[in-house]
Amino acid sequence: MPLARKLLIFAAFLVLSLLFFRICIDNGFWLGYDFVGLENSVLAARGPSAIFASESPFKFQPLVYAVHYFLFLRFGFDAGGYLLFNILLHGFNSFLVYLLVAALLRDRVVALVAGLLFVFTVGSYGKSVMTASGIEDLLITTLTLCTMLFYFSGELYHRGRMSSPFYLSALVFFVASMLTRSTSLAILVCFVAFNFFFKKERGRRIFDPGLLLFIFLAAAALAVKATVFEYRPPLYTEYPGAAKFIYYAAKNVFNYLVRMIFPIHTSHLVSEANTAVRFVYRFATEIRILIALTVISYSFFGFVFGNRAIRFFIAWTYIMVLPFAFFQFPEDWLNMRHLYLVSVGFVSVIAAGAVYCSRMIAENRLRRFVPFVVPLAFVLLSRFIIVQLDRSYEAKASGPEISWYRQRLAEKYPEVSLEGDRLIYRK
Repeated sequence: MPLARKLLIFAAFLVLSLLFFRICIDNGFWLGYDFVGLENSVLAARGPSAIFASESPFKFQPLVYAVHYFLFLRFGFDAGGYLLFNILLHGFNSFLVYLLVAALLRDRVVALVAGLLFVFTVGSYGKSVMTASGIEDLLITTLTLCTMLFYFSGELYHRGRMSSPFYLSALVFFVASMLTRSTSLAILVCFVAFNFFFKKERGRRIFDPGLLLFIFLAAAALAVKATVFEYRPPLYTEYPGAAKFIYYAAKNVFNYLVRMIFPIHTSHLVSEANTAVRFVYRFATEIRILIALTVISYSFFGFVFGNRAIRFFIAWTYIMVLPFAFFQFPEDWLNMRHLYLVSVGFVSVIAAGAVYCSRMIAENRLRRFVPFVVPLAFVLLSRFIIVQLDRSYEAKASGPEISWYRQRLAEKYPEVSLEGDRLIYRK
């Protein structure tokens, strides 16, 4: 594809992201965890070593804290700047989804639909984009997509040469990903799945030297993080026993997948919603069971009858959700923000299903558009949820809990003062 056309598509994704999420720019800092990033940036202004902090409440993610610090230097305590950055980064991620699907499926129409579904946050429903601290979800997604895009392109089109710019770029982004939220295990499992499904195109064994080097780097990085920076993964706080642990973790996997399709759960948004939403929620348990059975059936038939790329994206969805079902059980159970990266596989499968079904009935000018009703319904659902969340977040930003976080930050650091409800930073 010509570079000019790629730039045009990239610009289109940025514009769509801005239009879709512009309502959230005035949300403010509405989540307590937003102030963890702000506190780290205040400390980083005193000394750059703060970006390597890992003790509570901080997590070892120096690249995230570094980006947050540069935003802090520009925007200070103005949440709008952070949210605008999130929106633009989300548009860039959508473009990466387009490139990734196009590279694997070699179908630009499916890739375009997948990118559009992702920019409209189908499957994740925008919480990461609408939260200042959501930068950590967006940034790890950027690095993961870049890692995979370069790795897959090198394997499919450059014979997997370890000296190629594609392989070396994949290594760079993979190392960078280990300086944010820890998803290296999921990335490696996705590499194994890719090497398995595309073994014929690659013409090499699954665990070739290129993949083994990635595994070695991940192990070495984990050892350095554990010994030098005293990093510990966010494991469960209370071990419930082997049988219950396996049961709850497996249950969490399917609960996450069901939430991508049916995101309604117990909250004040439901209790204060209109009659139609409350009526649907009355049957939420039955609906979730039916959706879970549908997910299992679709996954099975997708693996049996789908092409290699479809099988891979189905595997992606399960692989990417596993860390959140196991490693943060049960204290961070069913956090919709975790679905941001997971939803890449989901939107790719939905896009492929709609486009392929449309082509099967292409001889009928009107009916060929019927399959696109499904992705359109998801876009409308996402828009409805985002509008409701926007109202909720604006209210939270001015609530007493967030007021306490502002006051605490001002009391803890002399360079921070509180004027009314506004935080002021003075060097």
